[in-house]
Amino acid sequence: MQNEERVTFLNNRGQALVGILHHPDNGEASTAAILCHGMESNKESEKLVALSQALAKRGILTLRFDFAYAGESSGKFEDITYSGEVEDLRAAYDFIQRLSAEKIAILGSSMGGTVALLFAAEEKRVAALATIAAPLHPEKITEAILSREEVQQWRREGFLHYHGRRINMSLLEDIERLDVAGAVKKIVCPVLLLHGDRDDTVPVAEANEIYDCLVGSKRLVVLSGADHRLSDPSHLERALEEAVDWLSQHLG
Repeated sequence: MQNEERVTFLNNRGQALVGILHHPDNGEASTAAILCHGMESNKESEKLVALSQALAKRGILTLRFDFAYAGESSGKFEDITYSGEVEDLRAAYDFIQRLSAEKIAILGSSMGGTVALLFAAEEKRVAALATIAAPLHPEKITEAILSREEVQQWRREGFLHYHGRRINMSLLEDIERLDVAGAVKKIVCPVLLLHGDRDDTVPVAEANEIYDCLVGSKRLVVLSGADHRLSDPSHLERALEEAVDWLSQHLG
């Protein structure tokens, strides 16, 4: 489409990451946003495409990209880790910086939301952050979807199959090392949290916990009746409006 550009850049592991840049109609932009997809998603998710188009209309250069295991990017799904995705986000951030963006905001959905939180704790120049259904306790998701026996088998065999796809034990080891709450307390940029109160994957209580950990400007929007994927179009539309307004406000 017009004003969309396919781009490729490398992470620090030498893997090629593929993204789509959405350029504003008026050409060059001094502000930018980076969008991060969830675990079983990619840059072509309905949420990210709609957000990219809406942000570009507000004059914001927007990048949606595939993490190293997803979509068109290099890498294998079995090697997925939160820490690896933080490194991928660093590569995306550095890429956008080279395009002369003076302010850069980040939005992340689900696992991508946690990755965005972890990255913003490290990178103090992030101008603003928005998350959708981000887990504060990744380890609890593992506990919720796997029995104790399955976790033990994962440790013993070094991998498991989830939704028909192999995941190596490096993810379990990574989750056990993470201190997301500790990281969130280090974030200095304004943060918007969007979460459905019918989320069966990541309980809305985790959004409340994240909110309590944040020390700077913050806003929590609980979407009544919304599930993890915002499958109801009205919930998706509300979330997108809130996110676009928040990021635009803090990039202005």
